[in-house]
Amino acid sequence: MENLVAKYLEQYKDIYGDIIYLNKESRMALKKVKRKAVSKNPKTLLLYGAPKVGKTTALSQLDDCLIIDTEGGANMIEGYVESVNNREELIKLLQEAQAGHDYKYVALDTIDRIATWAERSVCEEENVSAIQDLAFGKGFGMMREKVLNTVQFLKEIFPYVIIVGHRKWARAIVDSKAIVEPESLDLTGKLKNMLMADCDAIGYVYRDEDKKKLMVTFKSNEALEAGSRSPHLRGKDIELKWNLIYKEKK
Repeated sequence: MENLVAKYLEQYKDIYGDIIYLNKESRMALKKVKRKAVSKNPKTLLLYGAPKVGKTTALSQLDDCLIIDTEGGANMIEGYVESVNNREELIKLLQEAQAGHDYKYVALDTIDRIATWAERSVCEEENVSAIQDLAFGKGFGMMREKVLNTVQFLKEIFPYVIIVGHRKWARAIVDSKAIVEPESLDLTGKLKNMLMADCDAIGYVYRDEDKKKLMVTFKSNEALEAGSRSPHLRGKDIELKWNLIYKEKK
């Protein structure tokens, strides 16, 4: 058995590198350890819905939340708001936050505009008029990297990150009424998928039938993308109240 393992390691040494070439005497058996959950609350929360449904107003009601306003949607609310008009201003703000801040939460409002700025940045860097002009999808890959790096940077300097976006309507086959594409975040395919995979909870924000309560659902179905890794939010359809989303430690 030892010879077979050695032969396998030799065959794949270019892939695994020095990791597998530890001296036998220095190797330790993997212990079976069951750990408790490290956190209940979503480190990264994605909220999306129709424009002007009340997402930004709800953010202003969350204590210790810095709202990074990219669309001017926070001009009529009172809160901790920093307005940025382009990618350069965003980078400057993030550098200031990295130097120090007193916020528990940060909200990026909206991710749609961040993606637009990233696309424009790629075009300027590569001296093209449209991102599609770059062969083999290179431009889209560069754009995705810029957007995801922005989110990752926020995750490193803030305890909790909230990403706000607009919705993309579900597409259906009219005759059979079958859903071709569920209602989801309004971003391009791979970027949307990678961003949503990186989030701990994805909530769709809407108004109840009386238009009085702002609701958020983490319940996914064939017509809607939503979900949560946090047990207290998984499959829930609740009023958007922050004490229901971020549970205090007992």
